[in-house]
Parts: sequence; C-alpha cells; structure tokens
Amino acid sequence: MATVVGGLGISHTPSMGVEHDAYRRTGEFTPRWQPWFDGTRRLRELLAGLSADHLVVVYNDHLNHFDLDNLPTIAIGIGDTFPQADEGWGRRPLPDLDGDPEWGIHLAESLVASEFDLTICHDLHVDHGIYSWLPYVMDVPWPTPITPIAVNMVRAPLPTANRIRQLGVAIRSAVESASRAERVVVVATGGMSHQISGGRFGIANEGLDRWFLDRLPDGLEDLMKIPVTEYMRVGGTEAAELSLWFAMRAALSASATAAYRFQTFPFITGCGALLMVEP
Repeated sequence: MATVVGGLGISHTPSMGVEHDAYRRTGEFTPRWQPWFDGTRRLRELLAGLSADHLVVVYNDHLNHFDLDNLPTIAIGIGDTFPQADEGWGRRPLPDLDGDPEWGIHLAESLVASEFDLTICHDLHVDHGIYSWLPYVMDVPWPTPITPIAVNMVRAPLPTANRIRQLGVAIRSAVESASRAERVVVVATGGMSHQISGGRFGIANEGLDRWFLDRLPDGLEDLMKIPVTEYMRVGGTEAAELSLWFAMRAALSASATAAYRFQTFPFITGCGALLMVEP
C-alpha cells in the first residue's frame, strides 16, 4: 500500500520563474525576491527529507494548455512526460516534468470510481502553475515523477470548496488503494492574494496570506465556510486559488502537523508555503 507522507501548499507566479532564471545566470537574487529564495531553503530540505517517490500536484492552468472553449473543471495528466508550456516568451531552460503512467492510470480510475468526472490528458503541457516554484524546492533533473491534476480557477462557475476538499479526500483514498509501496506527497499550488486584471490590478493582502497559512493546518472546516467571493474581495480576484490548498489539507489525516510555513510579498502576488507532515 502506498502512503501519503506529507502535503505542500505553495504559491505560484510567472515572476517567480523569471527571477529564478535570472539567478541561474547571475548567481544573485534581487532584494525583493531574496526573502522568497531564503524561505525556500528550509522548505527544500524538509521536502527532501520526506523521500517522496511520487508527487500528486493540484494546480490551475492559466489558459496555456486549455482555452475558454475547452476548460474542464478537473483534468488529470497521464504520460511519461509533461512538456513545459510556452507562455508567450519561449520555453524556460528547464526539462520536461517526468510522469508515471501507472500512477496516472491508477489515480484516474480511482477518482472516477469516487464520482469525479475527469478530463484525461495524454499530452498535457504545464505552465508556471508548477514550473515557477518547482526549481526552488527541487534540483534538475527532477528527482520525483509527478501526476498533475488541473482544476479550473479561471472562469465561473468555479468548483466549490467542498468539491475541492472531496478531491483531496479521494486522492488520499486512491493513494492508499495503490499496490505500490511508495511514499507520496500531495501538493496544492495557487494564489496567494493577488489580482492581475481590472480596476484593482496589483492589490494584495499580506494579512490575509498570513492568516490563511496560520489557520489551514487545524481550521479547514472554518476556512471552507468563507465564500470564495469573500477571498476574492479581500485578497484580489486570484485569491480564489487559495481554495486549491483545501485539497492538500484534505488529503492528509487529522493528526498531520505543520512542519514549516513562511510568507513574503516580493512583487504583485503574495507568496507563501506550508509544509505538513504525517506523524
């Protein structure tokens, strides 16, 4: 039986990736991004210590693979590799993500058995929803294969908080029903506070980000009671992506604890991370 050994909630943003690429060229971070880099050093160590054999990553595509004419509520990637999406400025100097078809098929079959109607993708291109933060916490070549699960966070109607929580529950059930004796970390990435369009472009709410990070480990039910429109009101439109973190927390047991968390605001988007581990 496979085991969920931990969960990671982490923000993503294109500028995070741009900054990392500049660091690879110059060996330095700009002052506004240095706190993010510094914060991910401990996260990187703790994640490596979990010795994961597989990552299940719940994220949102930003209309780089899907478009408004074909935008599934939940899609799963199944394949040997998941290429990097070109978001308009060319591919970054990073390798494609490694997949594991056996894991992908098992997760898809188990989730469908749990009443999730999935879109199955055998040629899923992945954008900054994963590529922006991943090189901060793992070296290349990527040491751990990934099954990506994309959730619509772009166009209404968005999935409900309970639906996302149930996705996490179903992921845990799927992992525990696998015949492979492997260690799995469930990752959810989205947000944190930011808005990238409209009259409130550029707003963020660091207080909301810190409050959310403090309460998610033991307060999932209370966080789920808050309408997604309220997260959007106080944190910017794209703060809706915080609801993706519910899947990570729900994939863990009630006794899982927070091993590490930090938050900063380098540019446009609130950035933070929460690593939880099973006892």
